[in-house]
Amino acid sequence: MNRRLIAVPALAFAVLALAGCAGKTRGTANPAPSTAESGSETSRSTADTAPHVPRPLNTASITSDACATIDASARSSLGLGEGRPRSTGNGPSCTFQESADPGNQIDVTTVTANKNGLQDVYDTKANDAYWGESQAYGGYPSVFAAAVDDRKNGKCGLFVGVTDQLAVNVLVQYDNGAGASDPCSVAQKFGDAMIHTLGG
Repeated sequence: MNRRLIAVPALAFAVLALAGCAGKTRGTANPAPSTAESGSETSRSTADTAPHVPRPLNTASITSDACATIDASARSSLGLGEGRPRSTGNGPSCTFQESADPGNQIDVTTVTANKNGLQDVYDTKANDAYWGESQAYGGYPSVFAAAVDDRKNGKCGLFVGVTDQLAVNVLVQYDNGAGASDPCSVAQKFGDAMIHTLGG
């Protein structure tokens, strides 16, 4: 089936669907917010509006392999098969298909192209068709956002802060079943499972 990624918040994910050539990158769903790097380890916006991550997670595994965002037990509970890794300009990405219906899939990108975590998502919120704060398991901050609002068509984008410098983009694209009518709940469950997997 020919599937297209939808743009999540318009950060500068050149690889993502609607990203711009310059500026912030978003994850898989949207371009990732651009990284204004300086000599410091990270340079958060002066507004610093994004909530801080309560306990930074160990992200060594997912910065090289986005398929490591959830373990086998989590995949089973979500009805997903093994992930297929790929590389994007925003960072390592992985596609998980639903075991019972391969037409339903979740694309996950570890947004290593950005160095300011969820702050980059906050900085580009004006470019998004929808944007809403949320929380993943354990109080980890997250944001539902995408440059195109296709939620009624089974697509939903979610960014989860795993450290103050790194966010993971979860893009749900479900054609059938309950997830097609409520894709954001699927994204939320994946985000919760990811925090569990990473030790949060």
